[in-house]
Amino acid sequence: MSINARPSIRGFIAKEPRELETQDGAPYVKVRFGQERKHREEDGSFTELGKTYDTFVAYDDNVQRIMDNYVPGDRFIAQGYLRKFPKGDTGMEGEVFVVTGIGHDTAYTRYDVDRSARRTGPEQTAPARTVERDAAAFDPPDRRPPSTAPAISM
Repeated sequence: MSINARPSIRGFIAKEPRELETQDGAPYVKVRFGQERKHREEDGSFTELGKTYDTFVAYDDNVQRIMDNYVPGDRFIAQGYLRKFPKGDTGMEGEVFVVTGIGHDTAYTRYDVDRSARRTGPEQTAPARTVERDAAAFDPPDRRPPSTAPAISM
């Protein structure tokens, strides 16, 4: 089975999220976000390229989650997909990132984790977990390549 990987964005909330409605009356949220751009130099240092600003939207459960938990300046990581818009009546084309999952960026945000159950009932009951079983279930690979790996030249 292959890894389920999806596109993602990382940035900061630039303006207050706005809750709107689709043409069908369904709620969605529109958020202006920024990203800091850097270029890695050959010596390992970074050159600041400035900030760029774009828009993301979210639907369904993510609307209230974003409205309740994100304010300008918050750092986030979101997964989703890019939706492109062809030239319409305005003669302009564009794109927007559609968020299907979002969380605060832990590299910048301090927080507490609440592990209490969100819902109660037999359908929401998780099996008991043990540290030993969890540790045995995942044996991470060595992050370093073997010393016999061929050199890659570019």
